[in-house]
Amino acid sequence: METEKVTGGAAEFESVDIMGFAGKQGKVPRRIIHFASGETMEEYSTDEEEEPVKKDVTPVDASKLTWGPYFWFQMWRMATSTLSVCDFMGERLASLFGINAPKYQYAIDEYYRIKKEEEEEEEENRLAEEADRQFSMQQRSGQNNPALVEQPEASTASFVNISFELQPEPPLSGPDSDRVPSPLPS
Repeated sequence: METEKVTGGAAEFESVDIMGFAGKQGKVPRRIIHFASGETMEEYSTDEEEEPVKKDVTPVDASKLTWGPYFWFQMWRMATSTLSVCDFMGERLASLFGINAPKYQYAIDEYYRIKKEEEEEEEENRLAEEADRQFSMQQRSGQNNPALVEQPEASTASFVNISFELQPEPPLSGPDSDRVPSPLPS
């Protein structure tokens, strides 16, 4: 057991290393996964998993290659760059045409729409029941309270019926190629 004395001002403090953990940090996670819900998960490496061996890529000086390796090197470089361009353009075109949207998004949207309508209907029913209860409470209290006066119903309806009748246009005196008859609304 090691003891280290640190002096700070007038007081002396001791720091004790218990089983060698004083300077060491805990096990470092190999990767941390962040979920959309805000949760995180730390993934630690195990002894069973092997670390992938990284190949060291050395830059190639194409001017010092012979014809066979030079041709192979240039073909490989063109193929990988063409594949990268095709991959990039494919992603952009899929995004443009909307192909990268979820396959059954319409079903998901329909489900949420129906669920929202059901919730609105339940809320509407709840409010209607509450209004009915309040109305019946007012009716019961209204019978006991003579101060409330009912309003008379209107005997005549204040409804105005207006109709329009279209008259056809008189026929043209002669055929005129510059004029086109206007269509009649139906």
